[in-house]
Amino acid sequence: MKSLHTASALTALALAASASCLLADPVESSLDSTFGKLEESVPGKFNIDARLRYESFDLDNGVPANDRDGTSLRVRYGYTTPAFAGFTAMVEGETLTRVGGDAADIHPADDAGDGTDLNQLWVNYKNDDFGSVKLGRQIYTLDDHRFIGHVGWRQNIQVFDALTAAYTAVDKLTISGFYIDEVHSVNGAHNDLDALGLNASLAFSKELKVTAFMYNIEGEDNVAQSADTVGVRATGSFALEEVTFNYALSYAQQGDNDASPAAFDADYMAGDLSAVIAGFTVGAGFEVLEPGFRTPLATLHKFNGFADVFLGASGTGIANGLEDVYGYIGYAIPLGEKKSIPVKLIYHSFSPESGAGDYGDEIDIVASYKVNKYLSLVAKYGSYDSDGGSGGVGGVDKDMFTFEMNFKY
Repeated sequence: MKSLHTASALTALALAASASCLLADPVESSLDSTFGKLEESVPGKFNIDARLRYESFDLDNGVPANDRDGTSLRVRYGYTTPAFAGFTAMVEGETLTRVGGDAADIHPADDAGDGTDLNQLWVNYKNDDFGSVKLGRQIYTLDDHRFIGHVGWRQNIQVFDALTAAYTAVDKLTISGFYIDEVHSVNGAHNDLDALGLNASLAFSKELKVTAFMYNIEGEDNVAQSADTVGVRATGSFALEEVTFNYALSYAQQGDNDASPAAFDADYMAGDLSAVIAGFTVGAGFEVLEPGFRTPLATLHKFNGFADVFLGASGTGIANGLEDVYGYIGYAIPLGEKKSIPVKLIYHSFSPESGAGDYGDEIDIVASYKVNKYLSLVAKYGSYDSDGGSGGVGGVDKDMFTFEMNFKY
């Protein structure tokens, strides 16, 4: 199963890339002409983001109904007004449709149901001497998405009803603040909350950027997600001889607040170091979440493996915590005419942060191909092995495979 899915991912991507090379130039020219005429006749900016995705999820638990194998089409379409006295406005809809099959064929985290919803509706004010302020339903992210993210890989992106602001008047300093009233999650849930946050970043040099943050989340529809979090993050890059290194270090402390149903206190630590050597990117890192540490507004799929084994514990934390030690290697396979297929292989080793046991391990691979400025292909595979899973979180072995075509304008 593992080798078959991996081979299928790379073969499908290579065949699609080869075929698309023949079509890329005429398709791009036609789209340029069509959208160019539209932009000339209508002021402002129209946007279209369509994704056709096939997905397969196999769980080794002896229950065939838990396996998933289906296709879905997600289309987002919107319009942004021209700037007037610093103001712009945007409206965007989203339609999600299953292509054959039924609800059981789509991953639960993507199962927002067929239909159309309002994805974004906001007004933004921007002043070059101050910064910007945005009010309304919007896509919003901070730093590496570990605490505030949009979960963009999901068919139904996460958006917020929020007031957000960024102060940029001081060179190399950005102070971001937000108030979130409601979160519209990837599974179609609409949860009321009171969330306040401050995030300040100062770039001392390319070798060092420091970010301090403070987030207060008080859940109304889900009080178990309530927590106060404070932390710091450092990122940068440096060169030794002919090798370029990139690093990221994070630490956060979290505790209960007035809305929390129970008292708790937990820490978060993470580190990542990578090097670019002869075209290869080689790296390793770790992430530690102490028991009860929660990140309910994060881009969760980005962390702890593509199979999303630890997804369900994000809102209330994992009882025994989580240690994720990982390594990865990436390379862009040349394809001629300045084209390539970037491929990344990742290995995760999971264990509880507190107590004995084992959470298993996982192998992930992702490959992508950019046909032109409008079209791209992505294949992704993850294989989780519970290794007996005495920790009780991983549960059963799991394989996932997705292949998608993306159109963006």
